[in-house]
Amino acid sequence: IRVTRFLIILLILEVYSCDYFRLRNCIDQNKTECPITVYFVIDTSESVALQTDPIESLVNHSKKFVTQFVNKLANEVYQQQISINWQIGGLHFSDIVIIFSSLTQDKALFNDRLKNIRYIGRGTFTDCALSNMTAQMPLNSLGANYAVVITDGHVTGHPCGGMKQQADRARDAGIKLFAVAPSQKIYEHGLQEIANLPHELFRNNYATLKKGTVDEDTETMDKIIQVMVRTDA
Repeated sequence: IRVTRFLIILLILEVYSCDYFRLRNCIDQNKTECPITVYFVIDTSESVALQTDPIESLVNHSKKFVTQFVNKLANEVYQQQISINWQIGGLHFSDIVIIFSSLTQDKALFNDRLKNIRYIGRGTFTDCALSNMTAQMPLNSLGANYAVVITDGHVTGHPCGGMKQQADRARDAGIKLFAVAPSQKIYEHGLQEIANLPHELFRNNYATLKKGTVDEDTETMDKIIQVMVRTDA
């Protein structure tokens, strides 16, 4: 039933999506390329990193998840008229924010930068991470902008105005946010505050790991990419 509901909502969103009209604008303005931007926001605070022994293993799984996700992104041609190209960037955060990759279309370069991040520890200021993500996005682009936020939904402070406020600010700027859990120990309400509606598409129990295993959840990757592509094209 959950899969059927996911597909029904996906089809409805495909028909009425604003991103569809962005692609039409690319065609109408004789643009040959339309970028889809995906920005990864990775929680490397203590609430995530210290959940397991050895510490940092969940952070390493998040890094593997993102690497596999990025490798699945494939450029394609829409209606034999425009080329849809992916550009990717990312930051990780705790009570500070570190941008580990500016926007690039070079997957290998992005993955090399991702490989070098280490957990920060300390507190969790997700609102500041979302604010920084929004600032990195090409908001005037004709393409579509997405953020994949990997966090447990827990926060220890809100010096940048609050997580929901910054998530809403990103949405107002045209960014669609997916919320992905790094483990089963999560604060679901926080994840739902981050994710766009409908939650069946932008939250949907997405996780970096398959439940009860240490394997990256490829179904989560495939569903999120499906939402991106179907609602954008």
